[in-house]
Amino acid sequence: MSTGLSLTLKKNPAWKPHGPKDYARSARKWGIQSTEQTAFYVHENTLLRRTAVPTSTEQDGAPSEARSAKRRSIFASIFRGSKDKKSAAGTAKVPTEDVQNDLEYVVPVTIGTPGVTVNLDFDTGSADLWVWSSLLRVSKAVLKNHQVYNPAKSSTAQAQKGLLWTIHYGDNSSASGTVYTDTVKLDTLSVPNQAVELASKLSPSFLNENASDGLLGLAFPSINTVSPTSQKTPVQNMIEQGLISQPIFTAKLDKGDSSGFYTFGYIDQAVAGDVSSIQYTAVDSSNGFWEFPSETLKVGNKIVQRASGNTAIADTGTTLILLDDAACSAIYGSVSGATLNHSLGGWALPTDATLPATISFAVGSLQYSIPGGDLIFADAGNGFSFGSIQSRGQNPQDILGDVFLKRVYAIFDQTPDAPKIGFVQRTDW
Repeated sequence: MSTGLSLTLKKNPAWKPHGPKDYARSARKWGIQSTEQTAFYVHENTLLRRTAVPTSTEQDGAPSEARSAKRRSIFASIFRGSKDKKSAAGTAKVPTEDVQNDLEYVVPVTIGTPGVTVNLDFDTGSADLWVWSSLLRVSKAVLKNHQVYNPAKSSTAQAQKGLLWTIHYGDNSSASGTVYTDTVKLDTLSVPNQAVELASKLSPSFLNENASDGLLGLAFPSINTVSPTSQKTPVQNMIEQGLISQPIFTAKLDKGDSSGFYTFGYIDQAVAGDVSSIQYTAVDSSNGFWEFPSETLKVGNKIVQRASGNTAIADTGTTLILLDDAACSAIYGSVSGATLNHSLGGWALPTDATLPATISFAVGSLQYSIPGGDLIFADAGNGFSFGSIQSRGQNPQDILGDVFLKRVYAIFDQTPDAPKIGFVQRTDW
C-alpha cells in the first residue's frame, strides 16, 4: 500500500483573468438560470448575456452614462453575439469563442503502457475522467496543442463494449465517446483498470481549449456520465484497491507562486499544521458534489444571515465565487461605487475602492475568509474592476470556486458513507 502522493499543479502561462468570460464559463457549467443579477444565464439550452444596464439595481457611485456607454462599446467588441429572437430584448447569444476555457491550472497524468502524459483539469465538480483521443476527427492545427491518448498504442488498454459517455453543458456544448480501461499513473502511483473516457466528438467550446487535454473528476462516482453503467473515479479506485492509506485528497491552489499541489492519501502537515486540530463538516453527497451547509457570511465584521438550509459546493473547476442575489447585494453594497452593470458582465467596483478587510463564508458552524482585495478579479477599464463574486442565478447552491479555495487548504475526506470536508485557513496573504 502506498501512503500517498503529491502532485504539483502546472500553471497555464497563457491564462489571464477575464471577468465576463470566466463568468460565462461558470454559467455554462452550472446551467445558471436568470435572475435580476445574472449577466450570463442559460435559457432553452442557449447561453445568453444581458446587454442592457439595469438602472434599478445599480448602486450609488455607478459610472456616468457617458462612461457606461464607452464600456458598452468596449465589451461589445469583446462579446460579439447575434441577437436571439427567442430571448428577451437586451440579450444576445454568447459565441463559443467568448467562453473562457483556457484554465489556470492543470495536472500532468500518464495513461497507458507505455504511457502518454496528458494535462488534465482536476475538477471537484464532476466525476468523469475523459481525454482527447485518437478517435477524434479534427485537423492537425486543432491537435497541435494537445497530447492525445491512443489505446492502440497501450498494452494495458481494454475496450469496454457497450459503454458510452456524454457530458452536456447548459449551452448545448458537449463531449462524448467510448470507454476503455487502462492504467492511470499519477506521479509514482499507478491505478490499474481505471475507466478512461475517450472523446470521439467535442463541440467547438472544447475544441477551442488549449490548456488541457481533458478532465479528471474528483466529485462522487454517482454523477459519472458513463452509461448504462457508471464508472468509478480514480479516487474511488485508489480507496477500494488500497492504494492510499487514508480515503482523502487535498488541494492547495497557488496564488501565482507555483507552490500549488494536490495530495492523495495524506494531509500535508507543512501547510495544515496540527492535523488533529482540523475541524470537519459533514458533506451531503446525495447530489454527487462536495456540498455542505453555509447559512451565514461576514462582510468585514458584519454578519449577513443567509436563507435557512443554504448550502455551498467546493469546486476547483470554477474560477469565481457564485452566491445568491441577496448575498451579492450585501457584499457590493458595502463598497462605495460598486455597480451591477450587465454591459460590463456583472458586478464591478472601482479599482481604488475602500474594501472590507475580509469576506468570510460559513462551512457548517465555521468561518473561512478571503481578503477584501480578492473582490478585484480583473480589469474592466476606466478605473473599474470586475468582481470575483457574482450571482448564482436560480441555482440552489453557492459555488465556492478558486477565488475561495486559493485562501484555504482543502481536505476532502471520502470515507464511505461518512464523507466530510475540512479547511485550514491560509494566512500567506
